[in-house]
Amino acid sequence: MKAHQRAAGAVAALVLGAGSLLTAAPTATAAPSSETALNCSAQLIATSQNKGANITCTGGWFTGIIDCKRTDNGYVYRHFGNRVPSGGTSTVWCDVTANVIWAGGTPT
Repeated sequence: MKAHQRAAGAVAALVLGAGSLLTAAPTATAAPSSETALNCSAQLIATSQNKGANITCTGGWFTGIIDCKRTDNGYVYRHFGNRVPSGGTSTVWCDVTANVIWAGGTPT
């Protein structure tokens, strides 16, 4: 078999393989209905320099999330806390020059 025939065969195999991958790709679907909604509460906390939140949720494993807003330039960003089981507390901190503007949890 000549080199150009082998190259053409390899290209054909790649095209067929890619085509089968595309047809087998799952379609986007909504989250399963069995996923339990979380019930969360947040308590703001502060040290002499940092502000953050203790987030407690029930309903499944979760990760605490806070949105922070910098006091010097107004930049808003998100920080994530530790992953904990239902009933646990995830602690999340903003950077030194920021305040907590939102706190909650996400299922993980």
